[in-house]
Amino acid sequence: MRRMLAKGRAKTVSATVSHRAGRWAVSLTCEAADLHDARRHQPNTSAAGWVGVDRGLSTFVAAARADGTQVLRVDDWPRPARTAMARQRRLSRKVTGKQRGSTNRAKAAARLGRHHARVAATRRRFLHQVSNQLVNTHDRLAIETLTITGMLANRRLASAVADAAWGELARQLTYKQQWRAGQLALVDRWHPSTKTCSACRTVAPTMPLHQRTFTCHVCGHHADRDHNAAVNLAIWAEQHHAQIRDLPAGGPVTNAGRGEGSGPRTRADETGPDDAGTAPTPPRARRGRPRRALSHNSTELRNRP
Repeated sequence: MRRMLAKGRAKTVSATVSHRAGRWAVSLTCEAADLHDARRHQPNTSAAGWVGVDRGLSTFVAAARADGTQVLRVDDWPRPARTAMARQRRLSRKVTGKQRGSTNRAKAAARLGRHHARVAATRRRFLHQVSNQLVNTHDRLAIETLTITGMLANRRLASAVADAAWGELARQLTYKQQWRAGQLALVDRWHPSTKTCSACRTVAPTMPLHQRTFTCHVCGHHADRDHNAAVNLAIWAEQHHAQIRDLPAGGPVTNAGRGEGSGPRTRADETGPDDAGTAPTPPRARRGRPRRALSHNSTELRNRP
């Protein structure tokens, strides 16, 4: 970035200074030129280029092609929150053991904050390594839209699901594929990728979590659970590649800016004529005692024809 700014290939738009966990950081928003053509994916017109990416807890990522070729498998992932839980509990007890408002309590809270920042940095670094490995080598990826919020309701898997950060991995794959002119297919969350046989396309009635090997009762196909799901995601992308939306088109605009010029500012629940593409938020419910439609003085008005 420093070389691009010196050569005039990038322009700094804004800078944000933040302080977190005892460290100062400066975030720059720049307008830069696109990646070099050598770093971008070449146009691929063939249909046999999709790679299915299955995310899990036992195996963090399993990537495979439609023909069953495995391209990536990550079994040992750091699990930063679970690994650092013992230290987090110890630091939390030290914070609660100090007197409120004291300097020692502030120092203990700062140590706890640095610990949380270290855990987050470890997770973020690992996710960037996995996403870079996928994006740099494959121009067509297919991932499943998981209901992560619903999975967090499971008290036995909530901590592991939150530690895996599947949503952050999907976000990184999305914008990195845009940078490199790649494609990303979003498979419907209700697609039975785990229960479907990748050989004969037979859907099994059930597939419990403890069953790590998929066995088809029709053709006798045996495959690893995560590998079978990745192959099915790639097959789905090949069959529906014409219906995949363009990533730069995006979805509904949620942060559209207001046009320049002075004028009355609209409320949070309204949409002005200059707010292009924004959807009005539903009005808040009225708090307090509900108001009566008519008072006792308006009885005669209500009885009039």
